[in-house]
Amino acid sequence: MYQPMTHQAFSRATALVLFLLTTASGVSAAELTLQAAEQLALKDDFTLQAIKARSRSLTELSVAVASLPDPQLKLGFANLPTDTFQLGRDNMTQTVIGVRQSFPRGQTRTLNSTRLHKSVARSDAEAEDRKFTVLLAVREEYTHIYLHRERQKILQQSLIVFTDLAEITRDYYATGRAQQQDAVQAQLEVSKVEERLTRIQQQEEEARARLTEWIGSDAYRDLDPHWPHIAQPAPAPQIVAGLVEHPRIRAWQHEIAKSRTTEEIARQAYKPGFAVDLAYGGRGGQNPDGTDRSDMLSVLVTMDIPLFTKSRQDRVLASSIADTSSIQYARDDIYRSMRARVNQNAATLAREQERLELYEDHLLPQAAFNAEAAFEAYQEAVDDLTALMRARISEFELQLSHAALLADEVVTRARLLYLQGEPS
Repeated sequence: MYQPMTHQAFSRATALVLFLLTTASGVSAAELTLQAAEQLALKDDFTLQAIKARSRSLTELSVAVASLPDPQLKLGFANLPTDTFQLGRDNMTQTVIGVRQSFPRGQTRTLNSTRLHKSVARSDAEAEDRKFTVLLAVREEYTHIYLHRERQKILQQSLIVFTDLAEITRDYYATGRAQQQDAVQAQLEVSKVEERLTRIQQQEEEARARLTEWIGSDAYRDLDPHWPHIAQPAPAPQIVAGLVEHPRIRAWQHEIAKSRTTEEIARQAYKPGFAVDLAYGGRGGQNPDGTDRSDMLSVLVTMDIPLFTKSRQDRVLASSIADTSSIQYARDDIYRSMRARVNQNAATLAREQERLELYEDHLLPQAAFNAEAAFEAYQEAVDDLTALMRARISEFELQLSHAALLADEVVTRARLLYLQGEPS
């Protein structure tokens, strides 16, 4: 890249390089790499912790629902005479103690436990998808911050160039080699760069503030001086073929399996439920022959009779079947959306990489050569300031566009890696 060979330019460039080197050496131990930011985000993500806690809760509950209901203890009096309330006078009077055990319909207990296991599997898949979502968000914000830093470096270089050019133009104006308009135009370009630099600094601060959502105050640490490194994603057909194993799709698959289990639970309502009662009745008093009255033992079996199923069981089963269809449609819609995103981002990535090659092989070298030629022509009074300004502005605009394109390419790869279902 061409730099004006003036004493002022050399001094400013030297000062800028020394400042950057001093700053880098002073914070090298505290530089924030992309990998460090990802680890911090995953460590402190409360949503991920909440999903894992819910999974543990459902795991414990799945054991509980598979157990039989607690038995019921019965205590009381049977056939107590209401005229005297004496326990030993009437031979039918009993002091009763018993127990009652219920048995739910069919395989309801096992199916309820299975349904909760499906919920656990969905939570695990959601936790995995949350990890990928967090990684994508951190990568995007980190890349944006890095882009703003790179833009500031380019603008700082352009500020030095235009400041020196303004000084040269003022000198030329003082000696009659340039017009007043040229001096004003050169100073205007300096002011425009300063305003743009302030705006980019604001955008960096906003991006860092967004990153604090994921990693807290570490978002304000200095960044690794190298561009974020993200792996190259697989080809689009391979990513599309693997979407069925993506954790987001797997979460919906587990939800469908859970809904089908709910259907089976609804079918169990057509089967009878049972309850067994065992009671011991103690009797006081004596028989007419003087012997003690014998105690009584009762065993009863209670059974549901699902005769009228049209208004309840049939309706519940139909509702469960319709709910399963609803979940399947939702899963299909999400799959179609993710497949479209794969194809869109793959096409975007291919064009971005082609454009990067064009920038690096042709546009940037040609812009640098054009700027150098324009400056030499301006020094030799062959060309005017306007042509030089256009050449310098074009050079720096291409550098800014190249940095933005680099950031876009990194973000596109990060999005494809999320759809690929791989952390890196």
